[in-house]
Amino acid sequence: MVPLATLEQYANALLDTARIADYAPNGVQVRGRTEVHRLVTGVSACLDLFQAATEWEADLVLVHHGMFWEKDPRVVEGGLKRRLKWLLDHDISLMAYHLPLDCHPRLGNNAQILHRLHLTVGEPFGLYRGTHLSAMGEGQSAIPLAQFIAQVRALFGGEPLVLPFGPEKVQRIALCSGAAPELLREAKQKGADLFLSGEATEHVYHFAKEEGIHFVAAGHHRTELFGVQALGDHLAGQFGVQHRFIDIPNPL
Repeated sequence: MVPLATLEQYANALLDTARIADYAPNGVQVRGRTEVHRLVTGVSACLDLFQAATEWEADLVLVHHGMFWEKDPRVVEGGLKRRLKWLLDHDISLMAYHLPLDCHPRLGNNAQILHRLHLTVGEPFGLYRGTHLSAMGEGQSAIPLAQFIAQVRALFGGEPLVLPFGPEKVQRIALCSGAAPELLREAKQKGADLFLSGEATEHVYHFAKEEGIHFVAAGHHRTELFGVQALGDHLAGQFGVQHRFIDIPNPL
């Protein structure tokens, strides 16, 4: 058991939430029970996740994508109202860590992907509002594109979108989880053979083709599965709480 305030203070310091200007609040978003015995983690705040957390009798839900964003309306209605009502009715707290979790050098989404793809961490990558969200990755040797895509498929599941316009073999990899297609230009500038992210936009096709770089989109949800799990495991070990990761599948 740990007081919610203690857990939040620790997580805020661990993730250094003040160092990056995010477009969503980080930390506690809904304050329910003040003591945490059971912690559920998930990628995105949604009613399905909250209901599953209730079945497990969780005190706290910790997610990467919270309920509140800068550009959202300030009216509580519809799905937001139903989510909020569920948490309040069941006295469950909600915490969210967005960009600070993406860029943590050990627990972050990008650090976890680099580790799981067995890439050596190189120079900083993914500059956003003065902070690098990720790092360049270097394979032990150059491998055929098809072999690297097989590794991506095995790690994330599903079928990635592949724009195969780079070299026959890849070794220098730029990556940034979630929605970061705008970083393709930086990937090219830093000499990447391939840029791996979660989502694509229309302009990346022509840029990748004309500049000779592979672009791979493995899914926003799928590329952000690992950070929140690692954070939940870390907090469970630090404070002796029970932790369960619950994946609510999302094909996007």
